[in-house]
Amino acid sequence: MNPDFAQVESDEPQITVNQRFEVFFPEKRPFFLENAGYFATPINLVFTRRIADPDYGLRLTGKQGPWSIGAFFADDKSPGKSVAPGDPLSGAKAYFGVLRVNRDIGKQSTIGFIYTDRELATVPNTACGDNRCIVGSNRVGGIDAKITFTPTWYATAQALVSSTDFNNGFHKGGPDFWEYVEHSTRKVEYNALYQDTSEGFQTETGFFRRPDIRRFSQFVLYRFRPEGKHLVWHGPGLFTINNWDHKGTRLEWFANANYRFQFQRQVFFGFFGNLGHERLRPIDFSVLPGNRDYTHHHSGFFFQSAFFKQVSLNGEIGWGTDTNFDAPLIPAPPGSPVAGPPVLAQSSYAQIFLTIRPTGKLTIDNTYLLTRLRNLSSGPNIFNNHIIRSRWNYQFSREFSLRFIGQYAAVLANQNLTSLQTTKNFNADLLFTYLLHPGTAVYVGYNSNLQNLDPSLSQDSNGNLLHIPNRFLNDGRQIFVKISYLFRF
Repeated sequence: MNPDFAQVESDEPQITVNQRFEVFFPEKRPFFLENAGYFATPINLVFTRRIADPDYGLRLTGKQGPWSIGAFFADDKSPGKSVAPGDPLSGAKAYFGVLRVNRDIGKQSTIGFIYTDRELATVPNTACGDNRCIVGSNRVGGIDAKITFTPTWYATAQALVSSTDFNNGFHKGGPDFWEYVEHSTRKVEYNALYQDTSEGFQTETGFFRRPDIRRFSQFVLYRFRPEGKHLVWHGPGLFTINNWDHKGTRLEWFANANYRFQFQRQVFFGFFGNLGHERLRPIDFSVLPGNRDYTHHHSGFFFQSAFFKQVSLNGEIGWGTDTNFDAPLIPAPPGSPVAGPPVLAQSSYAQIFLTIRPTGKLTIDNTYLLTRLRNLSSGPNIFNNHIIRSRWNYQFSREFSLRFIGQYAAVLANQNLTSLQTTKNFNADLLFTYLLHPGTAVYVGYNSNLQNLDPSLSQDSNGNLLHIPNRFLNDGRQIFVKISYLFRF
């Protein structure tokens, strides 16, 4: 039993199709959520979902005068469980350690130190090739500060250095720097960010998307304030991003311009336009013969309404062009197909969130996410990705509640234009909760998952499970009980 590591709340849906980099899913487990703010720094060095399958964890947090300290240690069985029993890595554990010290300076300024370490007794020739298996040690240390100059101006900065050893004897390391400044008044919002991540920097305890990049971004917003009976303020906003590698190659340029109208009772409406360039290199996609530039543009609108207490609605809808990273499969010289080079495509998307409170005890949260790519010449769809989620929570009393979550996700793929398969998934999640007070609770839950997997569990040439169009297989069913008791002394 790992009661403190049990997750009883499922993840909120996110688009994971046609993404170049890892998608961030927040932590949900109580042990890692409690006092997580002690370990927060501008660069995310403590992403506890990297600890996928712990047996135990130890955590110390506290504050004395201007000083605060956070430390924890945990193991992770997932590397040794990701391989066959005869693999040299079978049964091996990774160990995570974090130390964070912070000191207040005055009322609104701080200076701090952080050190993170992930250790794994790796061995060569393991069948597992991802970072959790091949990184023997990863250590990151550095300092950070927040300085408040005036009530409207403040800055944060962080400087880090990493050292990483792999199971084949290879070593790499390097620095990472972050500088951020913000100015905020009733009429003006402005911030600027510069980050310089070296080619050798890596963190295995944090959330990290890409090395070898210099980023400079800015955001500015101006509010005209008529302070009327209905319209509170309106104004334009501008956000820009520029990314380069350390050879001086511009990798990305992006600009978003928008205009927003803010009304009483949490109601607003706005529209936007985006322009951008994305440069992909052979190091990003090996099938590219050289650097290739992709021009993107988008337009759309966003909105929110909480005019009625029983109903709140918000969302964003946009259309334009994007890159299809999952290009069609092409035969490779040995005969096994590989994905072709990325291509530009027409895109459209929608993100709609609707909350209904028909009674004081019942809350219904609904989410709809749509991502669609089409051939650039207005031809057929490349893929449609739909995610529909409904979360019902009924509060019988202050202590007792019932929650139901149903989620349907589908990727409808045209395999003449993409390497994606058509996949469909339905998940149902039921949870009874008796919560006497935070820390003392009883949970009884049931979860069931359906996918359109081939019942034979056959795989394609790349090792992916095959799917069939209109048949569902129950690939996961679970009943669980979690009991937690908080001792007070």
